[in-house]
Amino acid sequence: MPHALPSKLVHRLVTLNAMSSYLMGSIGFSIQLIKRDFDLTRVVAAWHNIGWASALVFISLILLGHGHRRPAHQTIRIGWAVMIFGSLAYCLSPNIFFSVPAVIITASGSVIAGNTTTAILGAHSKTAMKNMFRSTGIGLFMASVSPTVIGLTTQVEIPWRATVATTAVLIGVVALKIVPELEARPEREMHDIRIVWNSTMIAILIFAFMTITMEISLSAWAIDLLTERGSQVKTAVLFATVAPYFVALARIYLSTKDEHNLHRIWQFSFVAISSGTLLVIFASSPTLTLAGLIIAAAGIGPCASIAIANASSSAQGSDRGIAVFVMGMGISNGTSPWIMGFVSENFGFAAAYGVILIALVLSTLLFVKINQKETI
Repeated sequence: MPHALPSKLVHRLVTLNAMSSYLMGSIGFSIQLIKRDFDLTRVVAAWHNIGWASALVFISLILLGHGHRRPAHQTIRIGWAVMIFGSLAYCLSPNIFFSVPAVIITASGSVIAGNTTTAILGAHSKTAMKNMFRSTGIGLFMASVSPTVIGLTTQVEIPWRATVATTAVLIGVVALKIVPELEARPEREMHDIRIVWNSTMIAILIFAFMTITMEISLSAWAIDLLTERGSQVKTAVLFATVAPYFVALARIYLSTKDEHNLHRIWQFSFVAISSGTLLVIFASSPTLTLAGLIIAAAGIGPCASIAIANASSSAQGSDRGIAVFVMGMGISNGTSPWIMGFVSENFGFAAAYGVILIALVLSTLLFVKINQKETI
């Protein structure tokens, strides 16, 4: 296996992941808006996230057995076609009974396309860590841009559904055209498909769950958090999108480095997440709350990238490692917004953001277990 992918191919795959992240970012953010359209509680609205999670878990397992049966570019194109269809169905949904299945369809497409490109990017040990920081950093940056676009268009009275549907079609058409031609990957034997659930793979699963829980919990109900503390709804829609930019920028910065001292990076993350989250918990003004979100976001940035790089370098192979990571991410996608919604509605946002601190402590213990070497 080659030690590094051609730079042109890396750029194309990173671009596709970024475009997918933009589309899925707009879907994820708009759950807070469809909650208001349908007059749902945060707990009920979280069924969208549970559906999303189910798709991530089950499609990842299915893809292990069927993803090698055709050239990778065909698999990626199928994923994009499913994403476009699901996004349009979501935007046209008249109630939650249509919008939840639409989210499941869209998330299924993102797994088909995203797992395939991520497995290719992470399968080359020489550049795996750098590729993960770059791909997840640029991807999250674009996922942060999409809510900002929604926030700006709502300022001029353009419905969020029109914004999401239009961008889904435009981005989807471009993505289908720029998918690079890729050879079929070697057909896997049955014993190569089955995940062996040893202590390492279980640790990777839980580590993925914890790191994504911190990331999702930070902004899952940020609009409600800011409005509860005195911000206007339109202003909250706009400023709730700020924190994820700092998650992305932290990853993009680290992608410029040739070596990564993971223990030093994690120490920075621990301090930033702890201080930022505590500021959110004890603040009462929207300005201080936003400052806390930004500080915590800068610390959260490297965490999921480290988790996905650990998964892609698994001894059981990048496909199975990525599948396990996506399962952990999927479980978190489904449970984190529900937990945050339940705790915030019953005990307040100060208690809800304590979830991040618990996840930080547990993920730190797992980080120490998984990462024995100083650099990757």
